[in-house]
Amino acid sequence: MQEVLDTHNLEAEDRTDARKEKLEADTVWELMGTAERIVVAKGKSVKTFVPDEDDREAILKAVLGRSGSLRAPTVKTGNVFYVGYNEALYTDVPFANG
Repeated sequence: MQEVLDTHNLEAEDRTDARKEKLEADTVWELMGTAERIVVAKGKSVKTFVPDEDDREAILKAVLGRSGSLRAPTVKTGNVFYVGYNEALYTDVPFANG
């Protein structure tokens, strides 16, 4: 992820180490529940959720890892979250102009 930020001359405004600070379901929903969109990259797939329209449990299942904590990396730009890593998603870097 740092390589992506460096390549596009971006700097994180706020950074948290997911291994040290666990964000669990209720906290994650407080953070993301009012987002415009949540884009989740997992393997080769990318899925977009709209919290006002999509099921809370389906969103949480997608954004939480096996440990029950928020998956990394997670990037917020404006009112959109990008969760997880997918090479195609970060090749275009949708948040670089956000």
